[in-house]
Amino acid sequence: MKVIRTKKGKSRRKPMLIAVVAGIGLVSCGGDTMHNGRLPFSLLEGPPRAEAKRKVSLRGAPEGMERVAEHPGGAVTAERKGRIRYGDVVAFYMTHDESLSALSKGTIQKVPYELFRYGHVALVVPDPAGTGEPKLLQVAMKQAVNADEGLGYLDGKRWHAYRPPSGSVNVNRLGEFTRTVVERADDPKEAYDYGGVLGWKNRPWQPESVADVGESYSCATLVVAGLHYAGYELDAVHRGGRLDVVTPRQVIESRGWARADSSETLGKALGWR
Repeated sequence: MKVIRTKKGKSRRKPMLIAVVAGIGLVSCGGDTMHNGRLPFSLLEGPPRAEAKRKVSLRGAPEGMERVAEHPGGAVTAERKGRIRYGDVVAFYMTHDESLSALSKGTIQKVPYELFRYGHVALVVPDPAGTGEPKLLQVAMKQAVNADEGLGYLDGKRWHAYRPPSGSVNVNRLGEFTRTVVERADDPKEAYDYGGVLGWKNRPWQPESVADVGESYSCATLVVAGLHYAGYELDAVHRGGRLDVVTPRQVIESRGWARADSSETLGKALGWR
């Protein structure tokens, strides 16, 4: 790595991020529309295709999520926010121009936005404080798992919202998972699963009880775990979580099954519409 000398004779290393941006720029001409990621990273985003398998604890054929809302940036209208329900999955994206601009300024958290179609994903959940307001359950680098942001967080961002099949999400269970995980994964230094993001081994994404809820997740495995706990079992993870970079696109394009204990549907979500 190049060493730059300062006037006082001290040395400092040129940020690795500059080299990353420069390397991407060699194969990029930017762009102001949604993109499909960069090779070879975009090749990692395919979900499992074991759709023919059946399990005793599951019912029916596997179903995917439906896109119910989308936003290309700017302010979000009340009507568009009104389409969002508990259990919805919001996938965020940037154009190449936007992500490259952020990276050039040293915002390393935006790397996934350049390498993959979606750079971040969040799950819409009941406010763990009991207000009844919808919140976004999410985690990012150097952050604890949190449900601090309401739907106002969607303003000014580009995103697509996806909905699990009708009747597949138990809202009470979704709320229980949210309250548990924000308390358990509350250490900003430990809550983000860097090992899982790099594809070594993903943390528990199939919790059945409070004791199974983990202390560390990526944004993608957090969504898979929350939906699993609430009753919608996504077939989104390859090889038991080993050697698998679980991306937001992989999550929203996966198919899954409604578990037999998913009795409280999205339509009965605490009376909220």
